[in-house]
Amino acid sequence: MKTIDRYIYSSLLLPSLFGISIFTFIMMLNVVMEVMEKLFASDLPAMSIVDYVCYAMPGVLVQTIPMGAFLGVMLVYGGLSETNEIVAMEGSGIGLFRIIRPAFVFGVILTIIGLSLEIYVNPRALAKINAQTKQILASKPNSLTEEKIFLTNEEKGFGFYIDEVNNKTATAKHFLFINKRGDNPYPIVFLAENAKFDPGIIKFKNVDGYLFQKDGSSHVQARYQQQEIPITTFFRSEKKLKEKSRKEMNLKELKKYYKTNIKEKDLEKKENALKALVEIYQRLIGPLASTFLCWLGVLLSVGHKRSGRGISFGVSLIVIFGYIGLASYAKILVLKNHIPANIAMWTPNFVLFLLCIYFSIKKMKGN
Repeated sequence: MKTIDRYIYSSLLLPSLFGISIFTFIMMLNVVMEVMEKLFASDLPAMSIVDYVCYAMPGVLVQTIPMGAFLGVMLVYGGLSETNEIVAMEGSGIGLFRIIRPAFVFGVILTIIGLSLEIYVNPRALAKINAQTKQILASKPNSLTEEKIFLTNEEKGFGFYIDEVNNKTATAKHFLFINKRGDNPYPIVFLAENAKFDPGIIKFKNVDGYLFQKDGSSHVQARYQQQEIPITTFFRSEKKLKEKSRKEMNLKELKKYYKTNIKEKDLEKKENALKALVEIYQRLIGPLASTFLCWLGVLLSVGHKRSGRGISFGVSLIVIFGYIGLASYAKILVLKNHIPANIAMWTPNFVLFLLCIYFSIKKMKGN
């Protein structure tokens, strides 16, 4: 039996790696195209691009490991069924669950790897991406500044938004710049028609300035032909830590954030709290799909008919995209329809579990 286990484990490795590589390539394609565009459009160092792709990889792998493993199991067990090796195992007295066990253990191992990536590696990688972006933007702002991205420095009360960017000429159009001062809840707002990125500074042209009173009414309006702002204005000092995004938080921080904001009357804070709760469940439940998908992959592949690897590949894609769609819908149920997160977020994996039980019973009765 150990020989059979080793044979199946070794057979699972390469097809699963192939599946993970294919899905990772597809999901990373947008990231690669984006960073390659920045590399050719500016003098951004090539190593910065490599670092960015590497830091983005863990978050993608968490999603593609279950997909690739399922495809690998379908291909391997479909091949074993096609060559009647499964029939030979059953004929020698090996039961269904003994045949499933190598794939199930393989799925559990991948689940542990996925949890490790999601809990420990990915938050740190995202923090590295943000730190790298900040450092490069401070020295070469035209390299990473994008359209319709709002950057802020809450410590200093500054922020800006750009409607149109031309990275080749290091210029921008329709530039919104805010400066919050004192206890006035409304910031000073500057609307610039054009902006030019120079080393260390941003030069604004044709600027309209607005100052609001505490009741929200406009108080002063001014016009400037040109105004210069140091790029360092838009970043925090290193003495104070930047507030982390949800993706950068660990599970303990996410739980604390949820408890702090869920009882707030502010609807936006409550929604952010729910998003933090969804993030917690995603990290814990998502990698678990590897175990159920590997189990289900065996049941969908094993049979006495010659189904062929092409059909196994097609079935695997249907199940994978069905699972992704169900997981996405679960998030909507939590955020929009206020379905309890512990019910909605567990539903995709619960459906996989029910499918595993159903096909296990069907297969046992068939034998």
